[in-house]
Amino acid sequence: MYITRVKALPIEALQATFDDQYPVAEFRGLRFSLEYPVEQIRLPQVWVRYSDTGPLKQAGVKHTEDVDPVTGGRTHPYTRFRFEGSWEFVVVALSSVERDRVYDELIATIAFSGFDTVRSRFRAYLEANDLIDLTLRTDEIESTGESAEPGTPWGTDEVLYERTLAVDLIGDFAADPETGVIVPLSKIQITPTVDLTLDNEARGEGFDVWH
Repeated sequence: MYITRVKALPIEALQATFDDQYPVAEFRGLRFSLEYPVEQIRLPQVWVRYSDTGPLKQAGVKHTEDVDPVTGGRTHPYTRFRFEGSWEFVVVALSSVERDRVYDELIATIAFSGFDTVRSRFRAYLEANDLIDLTLRTDEIESTGESAEPGTPWGTDEVLYERTLAVDLIGDFAADPETGVIVPLSKIQITPTVDLTLDNEARGEGFDVWH
């Protein structure tokens, strides 16, 4: 349901950022992937991983929303879920210098995405996606280790230099309870309705209850 989209988003956002307009020409067209390679690839490359760091839970207390009824249809409630997790970006290169330079570019892209004109496309892409309401913790980026090991997944004796950074995030989404399909955020509408479970005194005078 949501995992597939959460894993794809950073790849798409980074590809949109490291295009032919990226300020450092050497890293234009930098490659990003979710898959660990089994065949020879061009390096450097960034492998992206996602893991949940908290339980998937309903957003709010007994929070429900109703599908807007259409002709011949019916109204049924659905709810919004919230998740917490972490994106890991594993920089892989054939030299420590190249690895560290790519690492620095990732730091700049994530940390300065709210200020730099070109790098802001990373954040803009995440915010413009229409399926996951996402907040990225760009003010705290964790380095989770580095390594230099001989041997590649495709069987050569070259040394692979890796370094990993992690960024925490939170998000929420709403899904159709019958199909499991995530509801586009742009399709969610807020309309005032009276909560008939409350009496007149509890509802108050002149105010509608919003769902």
